[in-house]
Amino acid sequence: LDEGLRLLHLCSVWLLESCNSRKNYEVINAYMHRFFHIHSTTIAGVDASTDTEMVDSLEQEIEIRQGLLETIKQLKISQISATDALRNKMQETLCLLRHFSRMV
Repeated sequence: LDEGLRLLHLCSVWLLESCNSRKNYEVINAYMHRFFHIHSTTIAGVDASTDTEMVDSLEQEIEIRQGLLETIKQLKISQISATDALRNKMQETLCLLRHFSRMV
């Protein structure tokens, strides 16, 4: 589980960086949807389980778990921000289209 959490953390960091770049928003959203659809149970249970027999260092596993949870929180904030920016841009475009269609 330790190696799996490390990989989940790396993937969530990549998703965060991609979301912050504000490029290819639809593709990143699709990746996030699939990521959370597949791994939601594991992520939801991160706080609850610690398998002390399977890890070399309890401190290292706790650090990985906290890093994963913090990255997920940042990803949520970033995704909301990107969604709001896209929504505002679409609203402005619709307003301009309405305005120009009345001129014709």
